[in-house]
Amino acid sequence: METSALNAALEYLDRGWACIPVNPETGVCPFAWGYIADKQQLPSEDDIYEWFGELYPNYNVAIITGPVSNLVVVDCDNANAVKEAEKLGLTRTPIVVETKKGFHFYFAFPKNEGWIKSHVGANCDGREWPSVAGLDLRGSKGIAYAPPSVGKSWRLMQGADFDDIPVYVRPKLAQPEQNVVNLNEFRLEQVSLAGVRPEGHGVWERTAADVDRLGRKIDAGDGCHARLVSLVGECFAQGLDEQAIRTRVHEYMDKFMLNPFDDKKVLSTIDDISKSDQRNHPDRDNPVPVAKEDIEPEKDRRPRVITTKDIERLEDELGTVEYFVEPFIPTSGTIFQIHGFSGHGKSTFARHLLYACAAGNDRFGPFQFYNRPRVLYCDFENSRSNVVKFLTQAKHSYGDASQNFMLWCPFDNEEMMNLKSAKGLATFEYLVKSHRPNIVIIDTVRSAFPSMAENSADDWSHINQLCLSLRNGGISVGLLHHSNKPSDGAGSAGREAGSTNQLTVLETQLKVTQVFEDQATAQVRAGLWDGDIINTPMAVMGSPQALKAGERLDMMFEVRYGKVREMTDVHMPFYHIGMGSNYAAGTVRPISAKTPKQRAMMYAQEWEDNTGVMRTALSDFEISQRINQPVHMVKEWTEALRATNHASRLAEAKSNR
Repeated sequence: METSALNAALEYLDRGWACIPVNPETGVCPFAWGYIADKQQLPSEDDIYEWFGELYPNYNVAIITGPVSNLVVVDCDNANAVKEAEKLGLTRTPIVVETKKGFHFYFAFPKNEGWIKSHVGANCDGREWPSVAGLDLRGSKGIAYAPPSVGKSWRLMQGADFDDIPVYVRPKLAQPEQNVVNLNEFRLEQVSLAGVRPEGHGVWERTAADVDRLGRKIDAGDGCHARLVSLVGECFAQGLDEQAIRTRVHEYMDKFMLNPFDDKKVLSTIDDISKSDQRNHPDRDNPVPVAKEDIEPEKDRRPRVITTKDIERLEDELGTVEYFVEPFIPTSGTIFQIHGFSGHGKSTFARHLLYACAAGNDRFGPFQFYNRPRVLYCDFENSRSNVVKFLTQAKHSYGDASQNFMLWCPFDNEEMMNLKSAKGLATFEYLVKSHRPNIVIIDTVRSAFPSMAENSADDWSHINQLCLSLRNGGISVGLLHHSNKPSDGAGSAGREAGSTNQLTVLETQLKVTQVFEDQATAQVRAGLWDGDIINTPMAVMGSPQALKAGERLDMMFEVRYGKVREMTDVHMPFYHIGMGSNYAAGTVRPISAKTPKQRAMMYAQEWEDNTGVMRTALSDFEISQRINQPVHMVKEWTEALRATNHASRLAEAKSNR
């Protein structure tokens, strides 16, 4: 290096910039640095001397961008990226770093901004950031290599000083034109939303966020193979051919992986996913027929069988499913149905659950949240006053979901959106393409598809096609539907109304049934009587011990799984969820018993017992004894939490030295 990394890091610290050391060979910071950005607290001089003077004197210097350093960096990796940045005013700064591939343009972080999202131009759609390969943005909690890092040198405008750094201004982008449907030619069979991707939750976006968070490219232990499998699956869902997928995978590996897979591994993965895709999704285009001379597979791609020798390999290849709502709404897209008798709370359950998730809460009763989605809730039935009451109560209860929870309602539009008509489908397509949600809810099927013949397999096949178009685009779709009444016959009472053809594409089905304290009411309303249920949950959750001051138990429902395509260790047969309301505060709160996983997570860290005494974390074996679950399952649930807590304790201890 041309100058001392220690001297440079100390100089940057004087400017108010937070620096960390990064291995020039691997691109890895030797410690977890995220706490620096989270706390927005600069490292001390002692930290800088220890890192760059004693432990890592030959490492690169990386600046953490965002509020902690008051910096935003525009990263241009090629001439075309620089040209596009110039057009948008993203090069108008005298503070520039020249790199091997291009330039870094430095700006001050705007004081009125809470969070500026980092972007990878190659994976943007042109709405929030230019869709230009090599034109990236390092915003909140990003990193940018600075001189004297390898290949980096300052190129300040003549006479300029670091105090002259201008404030970053978001570029004004021309929005892509919407795909306007020709209503005269529009038919249901033509609906295809496979090209529509929800914002922020694809493999590329998640990996980019992880790389920014880790301060390095991903490597062994970061689930590289699972990410590869997910990326290939997304590409097939988007309709890319195998050559295009191969190119996409190599771009991904070059961008994010320290040790990319060889081409043989890539081809094998694409082939495996292609075969799986054809088996699991026959609704997609049929593959090109195989030529007779290609029937005999190549030696390295012949069919194989599994034995006990493959356990370690298979465990390594297991992908970790990421969820919006665990365990039934993954980030990759799914189709689910919530059904129940009219007035039993299926809409209440769905709206509160998804609003709480969209508002950034951690859980809703037994359902755990891990990612924050954009929800488009098409509410065909509720009135203006009902919607106003719900949104007001939800905002006070769960926080402001803002644009992450969007309601479409007939009363606020000129007319009903009939999804059996070309015009209604065109409106629906416009809503999805313009708002790009992760989850779409249709509440209810009867109102959205008026005059449909519920017992007609053909009518349901049209609905299934619409759902598959959304799911194949990575969007989860939920259908709210009515259950058959007891008067419809003992054989069908309580089951979802209509043809069983509606179940062919469902991956999860949930039935919502209200629980009543009065036996006669339960019988008249075709509900469940609390006295018939073990542990009488309504009496327990409505007790003073379960309720907070000023609360009362308004209602309770049982949520029970019907069809589940892939049962996991987290699924339980049913849940009892009460809604506790505080009328004075205008809030509502879900009340339920903790699931085994939630209890395991509680015991894996410092926890409070029933007497209010704080207890130390239990071992996985101790937890397994308390919750009556296998040790290996407990370890799987608690491993990530323990690692995070350990890293936080080390960082806190280091900062207090």
